[in-house]
Amino acid sequence: MNNKSIFVSTLSAQFKITAKWRDNNAKRFSHDIRNAESSRRLLELESEIDISDDTWTRLAPLVQDDAICLSAISETNRLVGFKEKPADFAAWLENLHCNLTRGAE
Repeated sequence: MNNKSIFVSTLSAQFKITAKWRDNNAKRFSHDIRNAESSRRLLELESEIDISDDTWTRLAPLVQDDAICLSAISETNRLVGFKEKPADFAAWLENLHCNLTRGAE
């Protein structure tokens, strides 16, 4: 993820992929409404993607390894609606930052 536009495109795709996975889980586990709510929230977050240049400068060194970055994005997305309830994309990005820095330790 060597530039911001690639990173943003990857985030968008990953939000959609995880939302679809949550939709499938909502069908399998119809008694657990969190999956449908999570899917909806992920798509809302995807529509809010906005990364300032300052934020990108802080994130860029952490997202250079594609495998680590994709793993952290996936983990961050899987928590939406379950353990994490980010108020907006900025809050989701902070969660991602925490997951990336925890993985770098």
